[in-house]
Amino acid sequence: MNIGQRTYKFLLLLITVNCLVLTLNCNAQLSNKQGISSISIHPSGTIFTFGLPQSSTIPSGFQQGVFSYFPFPFTAFPINSSVNRAGKTELTGLIGSFDLGLNISKLLKNDRIFRGEAGVYYACIPHSYSIGNDFRFFVNNKTASLWQNTMRYSGLSASATYTTKSLGRRSWGEARNYVQLGIRTMNYLGKSAENQEEWIFNGKGFKIESEVVNQKSFLFFLELGKTYWRRADDMRSLDMGIRIGIPTGSFVSNTFTGYNNNQATGANNILENGAYIGFQMSYHLPLMQLQKPTAKVQKAEKIYCEMERKVIVKHHYKITKNELQIQLFDHENEDGDVVSVCFNGQYLLEKHTLTLKSKVLTLKFLPNQQNVLTVFAHNTGKEGANTSAIRFMLNGKMQEIILYADKKESEGIEFMY
Repeated sequence: MNIGQRTYKFLLLLITVNCLVLTLNCNAQLSNKQGISSISIHPSGTIFTFGLPQSSTIPSGFQQGVFSYFPFPFTAFPINSSVNRAGKTELTGLIGSFDLGLNISKLLKNDRIFRGEAGVYYACIPHSYSIGNDFRFFVNNKTASLWQNTMRYSGLSASATYTTKSLGRRSWGEARNYVQLGIRTMNYLGKSAENQEEWIFNGKGFKIESEVVNQKSFLFFLELGKTYWRRADDMRSLDMGIRIGIPTGSFVSNTFTGYNNNQATGANNILENGAYIGFQMSYHLPLMQLQKPTAKVQKAEKIYCEMERKVIVKHHYKITKNELQIQLFDHENEDGDVVSVCFNGQYLLEKHTLTLKSKVLTLKFLPNQQNVLTVFAHNTGKEGANTSAIRFMLNGKMQEIILYADKKESEGIEFMY
């Protein structure tokens, strides 16, 4: 028996803010190594959970409903309180859905990520119902206004996830929006409500008859959110999203009979199926890499100037003119990145500090051979990786590329003229 209106408005606001964060977008696209595929373990949990509204009917003979559905947020932590028959407050925890999956992930050539996953899960889904005013009562001067019931079920799950292109670097990694579709088998484990309970005090309250009508069902779920991929080329990532689970059948039938002046004056029959909406967080931890990046990794040669560093030529363009102007500037924020720009074995810039203001350079191409532009890092700036943005017009379309560099590795662009 829950105590009145508590802090659910604050939690609802918190979830709303998280939903807004998930919709943020950035036009800057990062370039990643293509073709990576890996096997990962994927633990996942619901932080905030709402039980979705359940179907309710009023049996014949009664003109007044006893209960109505009341969407109340529950957390996975033991801060969900209720009142027992003695009027004491009890804490309830481990509310939500907890998954453990094994997936195969692949970074596609179009810079999107696809994941297929199979796993197991455990769910404890809450439902809250508002008690009609005529049937409310007090236990040790505490108002009895809400009834809470939880259902436990578990089973197997399978899902597929598809992401957008990279939206730019964030503090947690490269951000991408994603959509996940999945299905679960639902094996009923138990419920918090007794088969028969009586909560009548001073002639007011209700009786409940709870019956399990189905032991097995299926649930389809949809999750929308944002994934933050670490730029370690191993598919490690943090996911945050909103998940909606819709079952195909009901588990439990509850009949609530209201009493006023010790007389039955109203009743509701409510079917519970374990449907929910929740704020989901998960982490992809790679176990092994199935396929290495397809980008060609070359050792430093004369064409890359005299710096002995590993060079990754990630971008390839065919050029029909022997000359091209490019703009060089700092990506996102000015954080003190210092670089040297090498083209075909010669420095175009040495120890240049990147700013948001573009530096214009002219590239003159040699025919029928590699023409490679490489950016070498002299530091890593104040915000982590050294990132250089390069913009140029090609075939009537503006191209923008982000090159990463550090003291051990540089990225490059190849032009074929």
